[in-house]
Amino acid sequence: MRRVDAALVAQDLTLRTVAGTIFPLPLYQRYGRPDFYEKYKAMLKRGKKQGTWGTYASRMIDRSSADGKTSINPLDMLVKRLRQDGQPMKQDGSVSSFTSAYELGVADPAADLDLDYDDLGGDVPTYNAAIDGRRWMGMPCLSHLSFKRVKEADGFAVHLTAMYRSHHYCARALGNLLGLAQLLSFVAKEAELKVGTLTCLSSHAVLDVETWGGVQRAQSVLGLTQSK
Repeated sequence: MRRVDAALVAQDLTLRTVAGTIFPLPLYQRYGRPDFYEKYKAMLKRGKKQGTWGTYASRMIDRSSADGKTSINPLDMLVKRLRQDGQPMKQDGSVSSFTSAYELGVADPAADLDLDYDDLGGDVPTYNAAIDGRRWMGMPCLSHLSFKRVKEADGFAVHLTAMYRSHHYCARALGNLLGLAQLLSFVAKEAELKVGTLTCLSSHAVLDVETWGGVQRAQSVLGLTQSK
């Protein structure tokens, strides 16, 4: 991690800043849930650069509702659904336990499919938290962040699968993994579940060694050669 941080200096990046675009761990540690949500939105309102789309974290905690007049917090909705007391009740009064009904989308078609947006393709999201976040069955299957509530020998654990349409491995991958791990840890703690596995899928991967200063420098960062 220290070697990667040193290699990212030229790009004005750190692992902490990359991870923070997915989950603002310092704010959560300082203010706790739910207070850190509003603190983060206020911070982003002050610091967001004009013309940029924001962060993944902002999309997770602040989205338009189905009526377009109010907002929802998909991440907090997800936490509440994952908890034992958030599971639906059966007709006999016992608690159901759903495994795969916990999706968290981060794509926004209004912004991401803009004709002036210069990038490698785009996503057509099929999961709408404002509508599907209140359903237990019949929701779209394709999503960006998929959580699973899995029963194990000593209780329930939550697993996370993340899907990337395009992933720059040198500039972003390790920071992304840290951010996803922090997000998974937060969800598990607040839902009173064990931390499960993190799986990251990249449908388009780029080995951008120039970010670290070229092939030889990248090999050194990865410990494949001795530093000179």
